[in-house]
Amino acid sequence: MHSLLIIGAGTFATEIEELARLQGYTDIAFLDDKASKWVSPVIGPVFDIPALRTKYDTAIVAMGNNENRRKYHELLKENGYCIPILVHPTAYISPEAVLSPGCIVRAKAVVSRYVKLGESVIVNLGALIDHHCEIGAFSHIMMGAVIRGNAKVKEQSWVKANEVFEGEAAPIPK
Repeated sequence: MHSLLIIGAGTFATEIEELARLQGYTDIAFLDDKASKWVSPVIGPVFDIPALRTKYDTAIVAMGNNENRRKYHELLKENGYCIPILVHPTAYISPEAVLSPGCIVRAKAVVSRYVKLGESVIVNLGALIDHHCEIGAFSHIMMGAVIRGNAKVKEQSWVKANEVFEGEAAPIPK
């Protein structure tokens, strides 16, 4: 169908490759600074992001580290890549939720009504985000985490696996 450049070639990239294939991507390549035993083809180091823009127009960062994901997501934007949103077919996303470019929502996750996910947020396996929550850009909601209604997660946060997070109250949209 179409091509996708995935930044990162570690174990998390295997999950993102599968998710991309489920969404119809057929030509998938990876960039990483080291060789990978997990995915292929690794066609070069992350330094090649600007040079590969003529071959790939769509790219996403597959790194669990929030700082690195932010760094390379910003580099993709600077170089004019289209940055998709990848959602597993078993996840539930409310039609009234807002997902930003680079978001990854994995299997069995729930993103409820009036939730806002910032850029490049990972909502991992089975995580539940209740109504009226705001998840700051480059955050990682780990497996099985529960974000209670009206919570606000700050940028680049980690919410641990199986944690129940209540956080600051977020404004309710009008």
